[in-house]
Amino acid sequence: PPPPPPPHPAATSYLFNSMVKLAGTAGIRIDSLSHTHSQISLQNKKKIQNHIGGLHACSMALAAESATGILIGMNVPDTHVPLIKQMKVDYLRRCQGSIRAEATLSDEDYKRIHEEDKGEVWVQCKVEDESGKEPIKAQMLWAWVAKQRRSKL
Repeated sequence: PPPPPPPHPAATSYLFNSMVKLAGTAGIRIDSLSHTHSQISLQNKKKIQNHIGGLHACSMALAAESATGILIGMNVPDTHVPLIKQMKVDYLRRCQGSIRAEATLSDEDYKRIHEEDKGEVWVQCKVEDESGKEPIKAQMLWAWVAKQRRSKL
């Protein structure tokens, strides 16, 4: 049978933002999502701006972390938990308006997540502002490990 249609962006965004509270506060919107690609957007709103009216540095890092994290989270088995280990963000230029963040998993990394009991992968994220330029370069190191069972004492 054919795969099910992708969920509506508003519904996906609502679910994600209800689980990741900071993403909800910032207003992260999931525009598209597949097993190997995600695209999210973040509007330049006053509550997440810096002192000069652009998106705050932490807001842009949150967008990159969200784009990469949702990819890892949807691929890690329910018996495991995804954990971010490192965020590498280089701030290149002043952000112009809102941003779009796109993350992609390679076929090799996708396979590793589904086959290895634990591991880690670097996930690249391209972040563009309204001018079409990249205010930041971002990559996130994500790990997955088995969930700890609570001991019965």
